[in-house]
Amino acid sequence: MSSIFPVNTTALLILQQSRPLARSSDGSVDAGASGLVGAGSPLTQARAKISDAMFSVNSVDPTEMKVRLIGRLGEEFGIKQSDYTSMTAYGWDIKRAVDQLKAKPGSALVISAIEKRLGLDRLGVSLDDLVDATIDPKSDGGKKLDAALAKQAGEFAKGRGFTGSLQPDEIGIYGH
Repeated sequence: MSSIFPVNTTALLILQQSRPLARSSDGSVDAGASGLVGAGSPLTQARAKISDAMFSVNSVDPTEMKVRLIGRLGEEFGIKQSDYTSMTAYGWDIKRAVDQLKAKPGSALVISAIEKRLGLDRLGVSLDDLVDATIDPKSDGGKKLDAALAKQAGEFAKGRGFTGSLQPDEIGIYGH
């Protein structure tokens, strides 16, 4: 029975071929005997790196960071995103809650505390920017938040040894 490899696997095998391929009696490549598959093989190591980069819980995605931040904002005001059918309606209720808070005396200290709890102070983004981003991601606040999160994600990734860009290309794929 012959083994059929996908094109990318075959190309990888050809490029990384450092020892002769073991062939079975019917002439097909015996990947196991050739050392091309297994725990320490280059193919297995490459697949592990690709899988880790794509599906790791430690990967940094600015969009995911934004969604979590918006969820935490709602929690600060006791507003659950699951109670809403649209993000815009959710954002408007958060805006109403923030406006009610601002109308109270001493609200500046409370708002500052919320910004610190959410980490907005480290991002250089205000509570109003986050609320604007929740209502309209293309608003000035949304653009400011996206830029701050992309910068933070890039710094985090560089600290992990990743030197590539986390910006999507013209077809939406993240990479260099």
